[in-house]
Amino acid sequence: MRQCKFLLALLWAALLGMRPAAGFAQTHEAGGIVALGYEKKIVKGLDFNLGGELRFDQNFMAFDRFKLSAGLDYSFLKKKRLKISVRGYYLLANKSDFFENRGRVSAAVTYTEKFNQFRLSYRVRVQTTFYDESRSEHKFNPKTYLRNRLQLEYNFFAKPMKIYASTEFFLRLYQKNRCFIDNFRTELGWSYKFSQGSAVGLFLRADNEIQVKNPSNVYSLGITYNFKH
Repeated sequence: MRQCKFLLALLWAALLGMRPAAGFAQTHEAGGIVALGYEKKIVKGLDFNLGGELRFDQNFMAFDRFKLSAGLDYSFLKKKRLKISVRGYYLLANKSDFFENRGRVSAAVTYTEKFNQFRLSYRVRVQTTFYDESRSEHKFNPKTYLRNRLQLEYNFFAKPMKIYASTEFFLRLYQKNRCFIDNFRTELGWSYKFSQGSAVGLFLRADNEIQVKNPSNVYSLGITYNFKH
């Protein structure tokens, strides 16, 4: 009971952290995310992953982007506490009057520790996005970020489900004279395992831009389904 109260307090603090800072001309909107994931074990510790995601914005009324990904995860150390991941992505983004093709690559390292029913993980990821200059101009192309995510999960012993809270900041790299954080992401979620190989999840996400002109704040409701073979 004491552990549950602690986690609820942490989730409430994270939810309060979704509120953006005042003082700038900002935009606020609601969105939706639908995601599917597939994982296939190749050999011990090595998994192949496929993922697809549809994102909507403008209060669920407009298509924002489609994302397709494929990659590998390699887990090692005792109880697979350390994981190395590589991914390739294709993105189709809605730019109001045209659709833009984008490519992305990423590499990540995740370290995880378990404390009874709690699971704490830290992930650092480098991602680079390549834009289609034939359709529009981009000030930074490719655009590269160093992303840092801290996540706490609570797994229920009596039921095949978990709840989690995470916070992540996006550090933009390779800019002239400086690197800076321009986006924070906060997420609260729940997932339920139907079987050893399939799980469904719901989450609330806040993406808040900072240190940019006219920052955007997007609050999304998401649903996920993951299948493991």
